[in-house]
Amino acid sequence: MNLTRLLKPLAMDTCVLGVVTVAFVYGLTHSGVLILGLAGLGVICIAVGGGTAGQVTSGESGYGEYGELGTTVDDTGIWPGVSSDTPFQVRLFFYGIGLVLWSLVVLRLFSSNLQ
Repeated sequence: MNLTRLLKPLAMDTCVLGVVTVAFVYGLTHSGVLILGLAGLGVICIAVGGGTAGQVTSGESGYGEYGELGTTVDDTGIWPGVSSDTPFQVRLFFYGIGLVLWSLVVLRLFSSNLQ
C-alpha cells in the first residue's frame, strides 16, 4: 500500500479545509455551541468515512495531456493538488479529523472569547 498517496488528501482536507471551515464559523459567530457542533459533525464524518474506507480498492492512476511521467492529473479540477482517484470516503475521513482537531484547538485557545 502506497501511503504517500494519502499525504495530499491529508494535508488538503485535514489542514486546509478543516481550518477554513472552523475559522469561518468561529469568525462569523464566535459561538461555542456551533464549534461543538462542528466537532460532532467531524465525529460523524470520521465514522462514515472510516467505516467505508476499509472497503476501498486501489484505483488506477491516469495520465492527462499535461501529466509528466509518474504524476497524475486531476480531471475534475475541483480540488487542486488532490488526485481524483482518492476515494470520497477517505477524504471525508480526513475532513472529519480536521473538523474535530481544529474545533478542539479553537475551544482550547479561544474559550474566553466564545459566547
